[in-house]
Amino acid sequence: MSDRTARVSPREIADFLATLRSRSTGDGVALLAWKSSLLDRIAQSTADPQTHAVAEAARAELAAARSTEQHEAGGL
Repeated sequence: MSDRTARVSPREIADFLATLRSRSTGDGVALLAWKSSLLDRIAQSTADPQTHAVAEAARAELAAARSTEQHEAGGL
């Protein structure tokens, strides 16, 4: 898993944004996971508290989406 600590490349950001623009309704949690991963890796390369706060917010957003997804799947 060395790629999780590698710096985020401009290409990775471009790929994420291209996917985001062409997304379908059902891939919300996958996109949130990708976003969270990118932001976590960006935060690892800085001591800036605002950057860490943004990464934490993305992790919380992902956790909430996963919880909602599990709850809805259990309710069917």
